[in-house]
Amino acid sequence: MSKVDKVLFSLLKAYSPTGHEENAQGILVDIAEELGLKVKVDDAGNVLASKGDESNIWLVGHYDTVPGELPVKRSGGMITGRGAVDAKGPLSAMLVAASLSKDPVTVAALVGEEGDSRGARHLLKGKLPPYIIIGEPSNTIGVIIAYRGGAHLEIRCQAGGGHSSSPGVSAVDKLIDSILKVKEIAPGTKYEEPSAAVTIIKGGEAFNVLPRHASATIDLRVSPSIDPADVVEEIRSRLLDRCLVEVKWMIPPTTVRPSDPVPRSLIRSILKLERRPKLLKKYGSSDMNRLYKAVRSIAAYGPGDSRLAHTNEEIISINELELAVKVYKGAIEQLSQLGRCRAIQ
Repeated sequence: MSKVDKVLFSLLKAYSPTGHEENAQGILVDIAEELGLKVKVDDAGNVLASKGDESNIWLVGHYDTVPGELPVKRSGGMITGRGAVDAKGPLSAMLVAASLSKDPVTVAALVGEEGDSRGARHLLKGKLPPYIIIGEPSNTIGVIIAYRGGAHLEIRCQAGGGHSSSPGVSAVDKLIDSILKVKEIAPGTKYEEPSAAVTIIKGGEAFNVLPRHASATIDLRVSPSIDPADVVEEIRSRLLDRCLVEVKWMIPPTTVRPSDPVPRSLIRSILKLERRPKLLKKYGSSDMNRLYKAVRSIAAYGPGDSRLAHTNEEIISINELELAVKVYKGAIEQLSQLGRCRAIQ
């Protein structure tokens, strides 16, 4: 197996859903050290692996995954496993690219990206470099210049209960009505519209009892032209009596110009490898949403088919991984040259 294969295969063997990143932390540290990188772990559990002195360039990935362990295997030039696409594949390519770089660079493997972004929020407490590349699947030739924002919402409804054979108010019925109102506000039929996905529903106590409590978890997403707080307030104003919405976390949308240094470096790197780059606007969000205001330039890139993220079909080709290593390495070189030019000026 090539170097990047070995890195990814080892990382996939360490199942690390959000909140249980410690399962992979030690292996990640060992891998980075074996690649010749200097490693430290911060208070949040982020693993920082550096090549050379203090760097103006960070490759920021994450080593947590969504829940649901998958068999890890290699067959026919493909590697499967939970996180192969999102986002241990991109992280593996970043680590190898950093080890091959002649210029200073840091790989930051963050925790909590699939949850409340606690790893990224911890980074914001310290000093960040001017240039960051986020490691997310972009179909290997895509450069991500926009992510939608959103919020993690919980709607809770209450009712008086009673025998199910008698007229009465059901918390579940009230919850269903609330969900339908949310769907009216956030239909999500196109990128520019807010979208609302119901991911968890709870309610009911017994077969013959009208539910007194019911709740739904909703993943709200909005385009860069919309403030998620405005959508939340509209939802709040439309809910029935004794129904409320709680915001677990909220993240702003983000968009960057293709001509900015980081997206430009990725585009040029892909072109030099005789591939045709594509500019992408993603329906979801990433740690880029948290970090973009704190740096000079940022964009996201990575190997893997993004349609397979969070599915039970996470699979990535070795060719994609190897191409991504070259793209990251080329982008590092270009950003380093830009930094040297700025220093001379």
